[in-house]
Amino acid sequence: MKALPLLLAASLVANAALLTVNWNSSPTEAPPNEQITPKRPLGTAHSSAAVTANGEARLSPAAAAIFADDNPEALRDLLRASGLSDEMVRAIVQVRIWKKYESRFKALNPQPSESETNQAWWKDDRNSANGWNGNRTKAQRDEARRLQREVKEESERLLGVDANQNRWQSQQFSFLAPEKRQALQDIQQDYQELINEVQQDTQGFRLASDGEKLRYLQAEQKRDMEALMSPAERQAYELRQSSTAQQLRGKMTALNATEQEYLTIFPLQKAFDEQYNPQNNDPYGGGAERDQNYWKARQAAEAQLQAQIKAVVGEARYAESIRKQDNDWRQLEAATRRLTLPADTPARLYTLRDSTASAAQQIATKADLPAAQKKQALAELASATREQVRARLGAEGADAYFKNNGMRWLKELEKGNTITFNAHDSGWSTKSLPKEPQKTPSP
Repeated sequence: MKALPLLLAASLVANAALLTVNWNSSPTEAPPNEQITPKRPLGTAHSSAAVTANGEARLSPAAAAIFADDNPEALRDLLRASGLSDEMVRAIVQVRIWKKYESRFKALNPQPSESETNQAWWKDDRNSANGWNGNRTKAQRDEARRLQREVKEESERLLGVDANQNRWQSQQFSFLAPEKRQALQDIQQDYQELINEVQQDTQGFRLASDGEKLRYLQAEQKRDMEALMSPAERQAYELRQSSTAQQLRGKMTALNATEQEYLTIFPLQKAFDEQYNPQNNDPYGGGAERDQNYWKARQAAEAQLQAQIKAVVGEARYAESIRKQDNDWRQLEAATRRLTLPADTPARLYTLRDSTASAAQQIATKADLPAAQKKQALAELASATREQVRARLGAEGADAYFKNNGMRWLKELEKGNTITFNAHDSGWSTKSLPKEPQKTPSP
């Protein structure tokens, strides 16, 4: 039995801040006739842990001294020798490292004033609510970031780079050599700190000059990143980390796209974004005024883009991807799982969208039907659609479905409006009934 790992595990469960455990009691070793020596030697002159006959685990004075001492390196060696996993060793040693810096971090936080201390518990503190970053000064923020970097460096010196940290980033940056990957992350972190500093100085009220500073930092970051990478690496980065890539990732997931399909679609989306989504490249710029001609051109370009994507993936997969992104469909899938309904329930109810919209258009275009009767017919159509949902989901399931905004468009029918579902996304538009011509009074 490995007594020390068991003792540490129990201590971790009992106290998340393991190293604040009171070692001043200086636990002593049990008498020799009560000890069970651990099977694994701990590389020290004396056994670091033992288990007494009654099952009580104890640390030797030497081991207890290591825990009480401010020496993360010695603690690391002891824990590794005890047989603890690397993950557990890392967690415990990092707590010890943070304890070394605890007082310095606390000193950077402004102490509450008397008015803040006596703040009425039933009201918000307006001064605190309007404060940014804990009301710390720029010098305090700079020092806090410097300490954070120091903690990180010491942790990596003692424990190496955490293989489990930033696993997603490692996957996304796999096209870069490790040293370039780290340099790229350092550039991003450095500029993010500068950007955060500007944003904190705005106090929630950004001036034009603030936007200029932010755009300058963004441009400088891009320049430094491009200088670090080769043309091929820059292209790989663009495919993975650009604003277009971030936007496309969800669509590609819904399409279950192959890599080649993504590589075909990416430049199409990028060309559209560069012309019609300039805020992706300039998130700190002001929105330009758009006239009616701009929106017409954008709508036509969007339709062309979607037609190109559909040509790449095919009609069936394209339609399925639109459906997967729709709240109606997602809620129906969730209801089917929750209520253990037949697997075809989502598909059967989802088709009500098209049939109901078609029926609404027929009602709206009946020339011989007065407007008041059309509104009544549309309301009855909405009610009939709801009843079909209730028949499939049950009363409780249907109530929850509608409460979760399932088929929210039915409310428009109940108001007397028609519905048209978008062909290229999960949205929809509504249109009121045409007004009846006023009758000319007879002479």
